[in-house]
Amino acid sequence: MIDSVKIDIEKIKHFLFSKGRLIERKLFSYFFEGGLKEEVLKVLVGYQNRDGGFGNGIEPDLLCPDSTAIGAETALYILDLLDSKDSIISTELIKWILETQNKEGYINHPPENMFKYPYQPWWKNLDKDRIFVLAGILKKWSAGNEQFFKNVRVHYQKTEFPKEFVFYNYPIFVYLKYCSQNNEDNVNLEKIIECMPSLLGDNRDHFPLFSRYWYYAIDHVSQDTMENEAAYFIDSFEEDGGIKIAYQNLPWWRPIFSLDGLILLKKYNLLK
Repeated sequence: MIDSVKIDIEKIKHFLFSKGRLIERKLFSYFFEGGLKEEVLKVLVGYQNRDGGFGNGIEPDLLCPDSTAIGAETALYILDLLDSKDSIISTELIKWILETQNKEGYINHPPENMFKYPYQPWWKNLDKDRIFVLAGILKKWSAGNEQFFKNVRVHYQKTEFPKEFVFYNYPIFVYLKYCSQNNEDNVNLEKIIECMPSLLGDNRDHFPLFSRYWYYAIDHVSQDTMENEAAYFIDSFEEDGGIKIAYQNLPWWRPIFSLDGLILLKKYNLLK
């Protein structure tokens, strides 16, 4: 058990309320102040479009209103934390994912209107593998349909398995964790799990186990590893109440990553 005395919740709250968005403030209130889940969902639906998908800056590096696969992933992450897989928001989002998947098995990117709005340059790239994490979460939720997963499988079979696993390969891990179909899948999943120590070490300043990206892996590491990573995350809080992040030129991620880790510490019973 991590010593909760080391965490100044009031200071973190002040930082989140000063630098975070309304969604971060409502999530903090829900997880740490007895706030209502419905209040979080009311804010979350503000990012949802009529088509059921999510855009409108829910991914803060992509401010286009259009629905995107990364918008869907971000919303699914929040809904998963809230255990709200059966909400109307989730139903409409899942419908969007199923209807937007192309014949090749993924969701097209970039969206039509992206270039009319602020975005970070990496979003010019194709985003084909995002479908893997969406499929993993839907399988975890027992959602989706047979054709959707067949189409994802077609794309997976055309995708080269990484020779060296890096931080942003996590969608493949999530897919294999929840959607493995055969022994080869299980072997590949084990390969990723075996490289977890080096992945955690090489990316320590990204706090993998206490981020929205790799928290799916937390039950594949030892208790000692989990507590060591948790302690490193806690030690990374700075005087203003936010954690030090690797992306110094993207300061808007500090409240997001600070809150992500704090919620996950609580979710995994690492706070008193």
